[in-house]
Amino acid sequence: MDSHNTVSALQRLKGEETQGQFVEDPEASEGHTPSSCQVIGFVGAKGGVGTTTVALNVAMAFIHAGQKVIYVELNTHGGTASWLLQLSQTAALGHSSLRPEDINQNFVAQLLMQHSTGLNVLSLSPWSHEKDSIISPDVFSAVLQELQGLADYVVLDFPLEPSAASLLFLNHCHILDLVLDTDTLCLTLAKNQIEFIHSQGTIPILLTPVNRSGIPPTDGLQGIQDLIGHEAPVLIPAATELCHTASIKRLPIVCINPNSVPALQMVKLSERFLKYFQEDGTEVAKNRRAQDRRKTDRRDRGGW
Repeated sequence: MDSHNTVSALQRLKGEETQGQFVEDPEASEGHTPSSCQVIGFVGAKGGVGTTTVALNVAMAFIHAGQKVIYVELNTHGGTASWLLQLSQTAALGHSSLRPEDINQNFVAQLLMQHSTGLNVLSLSPWSHEKDSIISPDVFSAVLQELQGLADYVVLDFPLEPSAASLLFLNHCHILDLVLDTDTLCLTLAKNQIEFIHSQGTIPILLTPVNRSGIPPTDGLQGIQDLIGHEAPVLIPAATELCHTASIKRLPIVCINPNSVPALQMVKLSERFLKYFQEDGTEVAKNRRAQDRRKTDRRDRGGW
């Protein structure tokens, strides 16, 4: 990805208004799921660390690098991204009669909302406690499988917790980004989350520290990496004013001010993901196929 070209493309979006509309892929066909699609999960070490901000901006950076992206926000209630982009949460999966075999790419494509920036968005809540709105894990699994046939990248933004829904999303990810604050408490929580993730499998993990306090970490990025044991490609600085402006304009930070340090760090993070999927392609693909086989085995054994 060329950072200069990405920034130029993002600058053209500055000031655009949000427009939500249903989008259907004319090439969607039932049962077709290209293996080339990559699923990137974003979770937070705790709530309020900026997970959605990071995930949404990385997804937008992918868009302007020429990638086809579906951003999936999974939240107990209406999430931050759907509120920011003024796109509604779908309740179409809450019908008790809906079965996994009813899910195909045309069905899933009709659930997507397209933002004016070109980002396709699906906002869902798998944690509904209303009896008539409970969505089975099998239906969600079928939806996530079909989404992979509609994009180059699927970005999943979800809370990491010991629930069937969270574990389902975790097991669909090819790589996971753990967003964390740089304070001591959050670093400790991040280590606990890493242990939980490792207990579920061998998914690759990147760290994205967000320095909301504005106080530089004592040992910098290297200290965070050494403490938690995973790579942290970037450190996102505090961006209170930019986040406020983004909420007013209903656009991600990379569209509001693509030359700002936070936006450039988001673009750099997106480049790191692209590099991950491109480097040592044969070995990465082999490991991913093995991971997919393990997921299928667990699903067939009722492990969801």
